[in-house]
Amino acid sequence: MLRRDMKRRNGRNRRFIEQLQATSLFSACSTNELRLAASLMTESRLPAGCVVTRQGDLGYECFIVLGGQAVVERDGVIVGHAVAGSIVAELSLMGDVRSPTTVTAATDVDVLVMSRTEFAALRALGTRGLANRIDAAAARHRDAIERVRRGSLRENASRW
Repeated sequence: MLRRDMKRRNGRNRRFIEQLQATSLFSACSTNELRLAASLMTESRLPAGCVVTRQGDLGYECFIVLGGQAVVERDGVIVGHAVAGSIVAELSLMGDVRSPTTVTAATDVDVLVMSRTEFAALRALGTRGLANRIDAAAARHRDAIERVRRGSLRENASRW
């Protein structure tokens, strides 16, 4: 019985590693780094219409989108579309801030989920390139949010 469970877990981890490697955030990671990252994540499917995170709420998790699409809004303005490879809700985990956006699944969305603790562990892996890519994604997200605040973002925002 234990052997069968281990086989399933190894198969699942292999699939997670392949899925992570296909994303821009994780594409440059070594197999060992991907293995460690995959061990910190839980796979989930969010149904269309599900509110992943709501603007102003405390953030406890972040998500790596594997498939499907979600809409990212700030003050009712669409600031982006989360698609395969996007990281969502990381801003509220990078500091003790409330979620700056509302993210709603437009279709069924397959994600890998990390808690605040798991996200901190991922950032502490010592993978400088990965940390830089997460920081760059967060900076793009902050920029889009700031443009909404200034009123200079068009509603047809691009990939988050």
